[in-house]
Amino acid sequence: MSEAGPRVESNTHTDETIKSFQQLRLRRMLWGFTAQLLTIFIVVALFSYGMLPSWVVGVYLSVTLLASSSFLILLKTNINLRFKDPSMTAGQILVPLLPSVFVMFFVTDPQARTAFMLTATSGLVFGMFALTRAGMLILSILIAGAYLLLLVALTLLAPQRINWQVESVMVFSYFAVLVTISYLTSFIAGLRRKLREQNHRLEQLVIRDPLTELPNRRCLMERLTHEMSRFERRRPESSSLCISMLDVDHFKNINDSLGHDVGDTVLRRISDTLTGTLRKGDFVGRFGGEEFVVILPESTLAAAEQSVLRLQEAVAALNIPELPPGQRVTVSQGLTRYFPGERIEQTLKRADEALYRAKAAGRDCIIVVDPDDEDPFQS
Repeated sequence: MSEAGPRVESNTHTDETIKSFQQLRLRRMLWGFTAQLLTIFIVVALFSYGMLPSWVVGVYLSVTLLASSSFLILLKTNINLRFKDPSMTAGQILVPLLPSVFVMFFVTDPQARTAFMLTATSGLVFGMFALTRAGMLILSILIAGAYLLLLVALTLLAPQRINWQVESVMVFSYFAVLVTISYLTSFIAGLRRKLREQNHRLEQLVIRDPLTELPNRRCLMERLTHEMSRFERRRPESSSLCISMLDVDHFKNINDSLGHDVGDTVLRRISDTLTGTLRKGDFVGRFGGEEFVVILPESTLAAAEQSVLRLQEAVAALNIPELPPGQRVTVSQGLTRYFPGERIEQTLKRADEALYRAKAAGRDCIIVVDPDDEDPFQS
């Protein structure tokens, strides 16, 4: 028998969607690595011109390689998915800045530091993919702060490498550019977030039933197709893919005698109950009208029967104030399992026929049909 427990709603993203997002993050990371190559080129060029000692270049290359490899490993092992920002945008902007500041300290020509300031600014543009306006502002402040700390360190430890007349103009110009870039990128990031939110709302309208907020018929069919494909790939196993067709008993009488508002309330309460009672990994959606479909993957037919029996009992125990005192709401169910190789429509038809038999048997009951006992491919 399968382990019972409260159902947690399935992740919004399937494995394929998560993989797609990870690939997108990898492409962005490679873009960032390309920008770092420009900085590496600048460092090597300064060394070749005699403006940097070799050991500084060695430290810079080692730290940069270590940082880049670390980000890549976090992405490839999916550890980044545990972070609030799986893209690690702020980290990928700030971490490469540290070895650059280290190199800037040893540059003998103050004007050569301008090249590093430009590359740091271009890295900030990557923030538009994920950061909020406040995040962009904080990031800009940190970059500016790092540069100010560099100037303080140069003033105290190597005053011969700093010309404050030049630096004052550079600092003012740099800060002005940072503010402008920060505002523009944050504005673009805001537009992107609004677009994502609108797309999400549209997606929910497409896949969600507006009354019950459960997945609608289209989403159900997609999920059923996905689970059938998964089942075919992992065979042979002792578990099965089971499906229950569920119908609210005497629902037409509720609508006719008490009104559609009460009927809608009953459907919403039943939907909440189904969602809260199922196991983690199970799936329920509204098939149409007062009919629901429950998908129970990786479950034997006997274990699935126990799961849908809990649904039966939970619905029967509902207290709905809008109904007359003493009136209960019950459901009938037709339960079957997917027979390998059959079409989705055949599985659903078998569950629907079992549901019809449950209705004919007096309602508030479950009829279980094992395809091994019948001809699963009958038309």
